[in-house]
Amino acid sequence: MLVIPRKLLEEMLEHARRCAPQEACGVIAGERRGGRGIARAVYRCRNVSSMPEVRYTIAPEDLVRALDDVEKKGMEVLGFYHSHPHGGVLPSAIDSARASWHGASYVIVNLRGEAAAWLWDEEAGRFRRERLLVVEEGAHHGVEDEHEGDGNRQKAPQGEEG
Repeated sequence: MLVIPRKLLEEMLEHARRCAPQEACGVIAGERRGGRGIARAVYRCRNVSSMPEVRYTIAPEDLVRALDDVEKKGMEVLGFYHSHPHGGVLPSAIDSARASWHGASYVIVNLRGEAAAWLWDEEAGRFRRERLLVVEEGAHHGVEDEHEGDGNRQKAPQGEEG
């Protein structure tokens, strides 16, 4: 399961909107506790793919910068995020062909404000769904603070009814 504060999800969605029609990408960092990845920071990175409308490649210098900061702050890389500006939040064939961090969370967001989390299973050569739990700022990850859509897909705040 990946637990992410709403503020960080909003940051990923805003990054996706700013980069459209190209794919946005970045690093998700935090800590692992009790079988959960708990996101504490996201690092926006530049997409240096030769075809940025349909795939992403994190700029190497941005990745190094993010990894250095993650280490300095005593966190670990939980995974990566990217956007699908023209589609849904399922991993594409390109995403599967290019995934390389076994056990990493891959969060995909779109311009409709949806988000889904996936775990890369290197042995099986495919993504598996990962539960994505969006929590309010300062939440203690208790049930009363959880906001889930269909168990995996999340909607940004402007799409929710209060």
